[in-house]
Amino acid sequence: MNQCSKKAFINLMAFFLLVVAVLSGCSSSDNAGTQNVSEEVSGETKGTAIQMGLPSSNASYLPLFVADKKGFFQERNLTVTFTKVQGGVTALRGLQTNDFQIISSLPESVITGVAQGADVKMIGTLDDESMYSIYTTKDINSPEDLKGEVVATNRTGNGTDIQLRWWLKNNGLEPDKDVRIIEAGENSTRLQSLITGQAKLTILSQPTDLKAETSGMKKMALMRDELKTYNHNMLMANGEFLKNQPEAAKAFVEAVGEATEYAKKPENRDEMVQVIMDELQMEKQDAEKSFDFVLPALADKAEINREGVQWAIDTTKETGMLKEDVSMDQLIYESASAK
Repeated sequence: MNQCSKKAFINLMAFFLLVVAVLSGCSSSDNAGTQNVSEEVSGETKGTAIQMGLPSSNASYLPLFVADKKGFFQERNLTVTFTKVQGGVTALRGLQTNDFQIISSLPESVITGVAQGADVKMIGTLDDESMYSIYTTKDINSPEDLKGEVVATNRTGNGTDIQLRWWLKNNGLEPDKDVRIIEAGENSTRLQSLITGQAKLTILSQPTDLKAETSGMKKMALMRDELKTYNHNMLMANGEFLKNQPEAAKAFVEAVGEATEYAKKPENRDEMVQVIMDELQMEKQDAEKSFDFVLPALADKAEINREGVQWAIDTTKETGMLKEDVSMDQLIYESASAK
């Protein structure tokens, strides 16, 4: 082979090796891309994990229980874990720190929280009527009998307290003037304040209302008869979660809406009573009473009652607990609506 031929052969071999290297690199890159896609698909299959904080245990959470048991969350690629916490303040604190992505809460505490800069939003509601009832000791026959007496609230400034003060004023009593208000804590300890005679009246939600009746207390009023528009167990989400996973928030609300529709079907009544019995460790008779109480208030499609939110804003401001103006846009995350 002469010198020119040898040089041409070497150049040809170098070009061939370069082509092989390039093709090998492309193949490796394609494989890596395929692996990344597989990992994403695998991740989607596992579902979006949502930690939800529940500040109490009651039958109003029925749509959540149903969505979990019937697989409505799972069908939407969600893995939802429920954690019981002590009260709405604790739940809201966990929501702000993203320990929880979603919580259930009365609207008033979130309204004051947002006014103070909390990055949280309302995305839906479990019910669009108040779940509270007013209970008194046996010797109280009318609101007038309460003048000069003691009434028990949860904690000054929270949603329970705001509703209690509204009811007192709506019935001709000036809070902290006509009646003395003491802080007695959660449902069970508020009921205990009546049983021990520390207070003459308090506000209770189910299933503690059933215990009040068993203890001989008197139901003076059903809040929903006087408070015509409200959202009681609202669904609140962390702002960072809504920013990064808006579709997961929407899917969550859709699942709750489907569960509500399922719970409302007459043919599913026995199944719903059994769910309440299992989840809340209740006897059948009490579970039936709780179901009948919450059923009319369950919100179709988990849709927020905007008039109820406005009532909560106005009333929170009237009680002096809200100093700043808060708008609907600041409070409600419309993109999660199941409509």
